[in-house]
Amino acid sequence: MALGIIKTLLRLPIDIIITILRYYLLGGVRSRRYRNSLINSIKLRVFRTSLNTGIMDSKYLGPYSNSFLIRRIVPLFASLLMKGVPGYGEKYDDNSIWLAKLPNRKPGDPVIIYSHGGGYFIQTMPSQIVSLMSLYHLLDDEKRQKTSILFLDYKLVSHGYSFPTQLNQLHDTYSKLVSQDRNNIILMGDSAGGHLSVAYTQFLKTLDQTVVYPKQLVLVSPWVKLNPLPGDMVQGKSWFDNQHYDLIHHSTFARFLDLCLIVGSEDLHSLVSSPGGKVPKLRSDWSDIPTYSDPDYSVFIVLGEDESFRDDILEWAKYSVDLPWYLKVKYGDLHKFLEKEHYEFERKYVADQANLTVFVEPLGVHDAFFFFEDSASSQISKNIKAAKQTILKDLDEKEYFTMVRLTRFLNETL
Repeated sequence: MALGIIKTLLRLPIDIIITILRYYLLGGVRSRRYRNSLINSIKLRVFRTSLNTGIMDSKYLGPYSNSFLIRRIVPLFASLLMKGVPGYGEKYDDNSIWLAKLPNRKPGDPVIIYSHGGGYFIQTMPSQIVSLMSLYHLLDDEKRQKTSILFLDYKLVSHGYSFPTQLNQLHDTYSKLVSQDRNNIILMGDSAGGHLSVAYTQFLKTLDQTVVYPKQLVLVSPWVKLNPLPGDMVQGKSWFDNQHYDLIHHSTFARFLDLCLIVGSEDLHSLVSSPGGKVPKLRSDWSDIPTYSDPDYSVFIVLGEDESFRDDILEWAKYSVDLPWYLKVKYGDLHKFLEKEHYEFERKYVADQANLTVFVEPLGVHDAFFFFEDSASSQISKNIKAAKQTILKDLDEKEYFTMVRLTRFLNETL
């Protein structure tokens, strides 16, 4: 076993003990969002430590396959979430596994392709599957009964597969769906999975053929700019201001050799490799893609006020979907005033614009939906056991910020 993972495994118990002591003696970790929750304080500390393991050593953090995770591990503690779900765990192709497979699907029935986060080098965590299946059960019956979910089982950088291997895998699965007359495909991804979803829309544009673009994008803390620059790590920028609050630190993605492991020989400033890193940034780079410019298409974005990627996401969204917040809104202390127009944005049926729904979670951290909101599964599982439908009113809107808002969005758009 490599030295990096040994250091991580030795450090984790110490970090957990320190976090517990800080919680009871000093009032929690430095995270503003979770300082009053011991469980989430511990999770935040564990995630931070794990991300610093090193890219190639990260394969030991999740020493299992995604098929084993989905079919064996998650059902051990969340079996009710899979109860009665059609096709759960069935293989679709060499690159994907069904989480929900609608029998007798029609061409217009929505198919969600979910790409997991983890920097392309960390294996899927159980909480990501649990959060997604919880979301599935929260959908209105009418929507759930016509919706299928595919999990993209992409290969990891930590196993020797650099980008664009993952893009090619997505293309194979996406193309197979299209060849079967599926024309209502939603790309959903968190962090690196969000990067993959956005990058794929640019990849489709490079093809010399008629293509079917995704009808919707669902992006949770998307990693749109792969290479943070020295100028990003200064006071007033989210990389600097949120370095003690978020899961992700500037140093994690600022090491050039690590970036080379992730992208290989790909251009870090191309729209396919780093959609938010291309210079100059132009609206015209995105306006010829219907996913971003046609009112028959929709984009959902959620990010955290206290996450390191915040400014990168907002800058990218300024050009891709014409979101007016970048450099016009100063985050950090706005939560004290909760000005709705700075945390929620919605646009519907405007000419030459995709429908757009954006949320900034007050004091939220990176990828909170998939790593901190999975506890909603407890209430949902209880209701399933009691043969009751869980409704959004059963969930606290602050604790389950994205779970509630994303469910509403999907109930309106699927």
